[in-house]
Amino acid sequence: MSNSQELRDELARVLISAERWLDSLRTAEGIPGGTDDLDADVRTVHGLRTRALSSLLNVGLLGRFSSGKSFLISGLQKGLEYVLAPDGSGGHADKYVGILPSAPTTTTACPSTVVPVDDDPSVDASGKGLLRVRFSGDPTWHDIGTDLPPAVVASYGAVDGDLANRHREHWDRVVLEIQLLISNAPLPAKLYDLPGAETREAGHERIMRQAWAEADCFLYVSQATAVLSVHELNLIRDLYNHHLQSGKRVIWVLTGIDRALQLGNDNRPAWRATLDQNNAYLREHFGSPTGGPSTFIGEGFVPVSPAFEAQGVFEETDGSTRRGLALQENSRMGALRDLLNAMIEEGAGQRHLAQIADETRAIIRRRLGSIADVLATHRVPVDDLMAQRADLLKRLDLTVASAQNAADQLTADLDRRVREVERLFKQLPRVLHQQIDELVESGNLTAEHINQIDRRYLDVLNEWMRAPGGPATRWEQEISGLIDSARAILSLELRESGAGSLLVQPEPLELDQGTVPRDGRRTDTYTLLQTVAGATSALTVLGGAATWVMTGLSLVSVALPVGVVVTAATGTALAAKALRDRKSTIERARSERIAQLDEQAEQERARVVAILQEQGLLILDAVDMHIGQYRARLQATLQEIGTRIEAPDMVASARLVDRLEPFEMEANSLIAELLKHAPRGS
Repeated sequence: MSNSQELRDELARVLISAERWLDSLRTAEGIPGGTDDLDADVRTVHGLRTRALSSLLNVGLLGRFSSGKSFLISGLQKGLEYVLAPDGSGGHADKYVGILPSAPTTTTACPSTVVPVDDDPSVDASGKGLLRVRFSGDPTWHDIGTDLPPAVVASYGAVDGDLANRHREHWDRVVLEIQLLISNAPLPAKLYDLPGAETREAGHERIMRQAWAEADCFLYVSQATAVLSVHELNLIRDLYNHHLQSGKRVIWVLTGIDRALQLGNDNRPAWRATLDQNNAYLREHFGSPTGGPSTFIGEGFVPVSPAFEAQGVFEETDGSTRRGLALQENSRMGALRDLLNAMIEEGAGQRHLAQIADETRAIIRRRLGSIADVLATHRVPVDDLMAQRADLLKRLDLTVASAQNAADQLTADLDRRVREVERLFKQLPRVLHQQIDELVESGNLTAEHINQIDRRYLDVLNEWMRAPGGPATRWEQEISGLIDSARAILSLELRESGAGSLLVQPEPLELDQGTVPRDGRRTDTYTLLQTVAGATSALTVLGGAATWVMTGLSLVSVALPVGVVVTAATGTALAAKALRDRKSTIERARSERIAQLDEQAEQERARVVAILQEQGLLILDAVDMHIGQYRARLQATLQEIGTRIEAPDMVASARLVDRLEPFEMEANSLIAELLKHAPRGS
């Protein structure tokens, strides 16, 4: 058993205990909080347990239209079935039925995701899985059905799907995205099938950004029957930018090698020539400037054939064992799965489990705080409660002023720290011109030349941002200082040290899933920036400030009409003598491109300042919510004190303490167990 599997099984055991603990609070006498909130917490932890048992890796699949992404996903999860189908002329033809619709022509109409849901009896994901659909203007997921015919799935997710195969009430609705929940998945990975490189439908843009953000790695898929071309430069450059900022691994996949087996003059199958040309293309346009190994390119393209594997399974089942096993071996699909499983073992799986543990611990800790306050109230003698109530009333009044004082001090501190980083951007135009001007002057602004310029821009920006004293590095120090200030202010304002009361002691500020707000006044901006940043949790955002800032950047594309520029330059060559006193069209375009570096530097400055301010505001909101939660605890405890004073019953209080103490002890034990998986949160 792998290390990730052991960790997953261990965490699953803790999550089962956490779910049972929460469920037991429903009927326990004296437990604070409403049943509705408890129901929501139980459902949340149940969902977290399903996540822990199913998906340990998020994989985004990218490539041009008809590159074979959908087909590959079905093959990776061994959901691709080979059949011999009638061809309409009395013979038979090869046919492949997958989890997602696929065809030789353009297929995917919207973002699609295949999600393992093992060990979740509440979901029937048998056969080809449960199809869920989300429509434009409707945030709700709609369950369409389980193990549906391919034509029904295609009607929702394929470009050429027949709308008549949908439920009638869905005929006129626009599909934003589809999900297929599958059981018995051989790969514990969530696979995102994103539309081809040429599509940028407005309704899909946010979903695609979210998928890029959530992905732990990417598979760039290309067909063995066609080599990489200039048409894919933009998408690969976007992927290069994302890799440069986030460090996420890219696995290059040459699929469909079964369709390119004819031998060339060198007696090698055609797909090997495509493999060589694609790897050379990557090295030429995205290789290391020094000629050394490139983390972006890695080992280059991995050749695979999902079709060979599916056909091999068919042959083996049909009795041709040797041929079936040979086809499966030649498919090389096992090697691709091994690469993805290795990523899980190298840390991706543990990060997913740590995030789940963080979220669960926040829920348990919040419930424990309410229980601890009730216990503390009933452990104090009735005679002492009057003095305790007076102290709590005083602290309750102070929380309003404390919230305002904390906000004022931290806002000023944040503004000062952002200005310190912003001042560094005065250097950026000079750095860009020193590194890029000569490159612009050296070419004729063809698509390849523009790609070279844009790539140099990304390299220079990344190196400058991350250098000692650079904006991203400096922000790591500033955000750490802001968090320290927040904790110091809270300690002072809430009288965390030296408090005379025995009740409702303030807790330290923890910037994790449970304390950084995901709703309220900052919802839209937070969600947007988290998506751009590629952060999977609030803790990731605040604990990796430089990475978060860097992944918030994007290539500022300068739209130059390359075709027009070159055509105009050719035409005016005939009148060269008459235009000697004027710059050529290409020369003017070069000058404009160099001048636009100043505009790019300003755009990056504005973008970084917005990201820094938003990240700082997350901390301010967390402090405000922390004080608000403390205020709610004070109010609940004052109400409990009032009840005791009106009807003092030491025997009843002792019984209540006896009933609640086991819940308190179990919660503390659960938190300790969860901390083993998520030590970052303590």
